[in-house]
This record gives sequence, structure tokens and C-alpha cells, in this order.
Amino acid sequence: MRLVPRLFVQSFSILAISAALALGVNAVRPDGPAPVFAAQSAVQLDKAGGEIGVKDAALLFITGRAVFLDARSQYEFQLGHVQGAISLPPREFASQYQDIKPLLAGKEAVIAYCDGDRCPLSHALAKHLRDAGVKNVYVMVNGWTLWQAEKLPIAKGMAPLSKPAQGGICKDCENK
Repeated sequence: MRLVPRLFVQSFSILAISAALALGVNAVRPDGPAPVFAAQSAVQLDKAGGEIGVKDAALLFITGRAVFLDARSQYEFQLGHVQGAISLPPREFASQYQDIKPLLAGKEAVIAYCDGDRCPLSHALAKHLRDAGVKNVYVMVNGWTLWQAEKLPIAKGMAPLSKPAQGGICKDCENK
């Protein structure tokens, strides 16, 4: 019978010591307790869309706030792409958009990219997306080159969400 009150006293003591230790650790932290002093994200998005730098895109990538759409060809996509990106070349937009549309919902940013500072594919894809009613579309200019230069996460091969290219790079290869 004396076991139950003793168990409660020991449990309360453990909780009190844990709380005291937690408060002590938070008191000596230079930045204070994380949940109380958490800063807003460094990336402030313009709701109208536009261009986005690779560093801001990387922050959105890390926090899972964006979906990346690769506007390059399926062949280039397979050679390497932003990790988790979806292949959507502008010429395939009409046939693939309905499949990809649900993946865009709930993301703060839809980031289209291609390669090279003069590459028009990401801008063409962004226009298709805006015409389809997507509001939060951004273009990462020279995206693939800069993403690699910053040594950010990449993947190779066909992403699970990508469809194989129609016709491919070599029609003879597909028949073998």
C-alpha cells in the first residue's frame, strides 16, 4: 500500500528535475529557447511570382516549402536534376499537367528551372503554369548550373513521378 504514494513522489521528483534541467539549458542558450524565439523564414516570397535566386530556392528546398519543376528534356533530366524535382518540359505541359497538378497544391512556391542564363524553357514553363492558374510560380534562372555549383542535393535517372519520354532520345534503342 505504501508503494503507490512512493511511486507518485518518485515520478513527480523525476519530472521536477527534468523541468529544472530544461529551464537551465534554455537559460544558458545564447539564442534562447527555440520555439519561443524562432525567426520567420529568411525567404520572403512575392505572391506575384517572378525570378528567385538559388540560395532562396535552396532554403525553400530544405524546408520543403517548394516543388521544383525541371523544364529541360527528359534526357537532360535523367543525367541529373534537383533532388525530388519533377520533369515537365514545356512541350509536354498539356499532356502531363493534370497528373502533376495535385503535387503543386499546398506548396508556397513552384520553382521552374532549366540550364543556362539564356535558357527560355523555364520561362515558357512558368508561363504555362500561370496560364493554368498557378499563382506562386518562380523561375530559378541558370538553375541547374548554379544548383550544382552550390553542391546542393541532386539525383540522377528517372524520378518516380516522371513519365518516360515519348519517343525518347533514340527510337531504335527503345525497340531493342
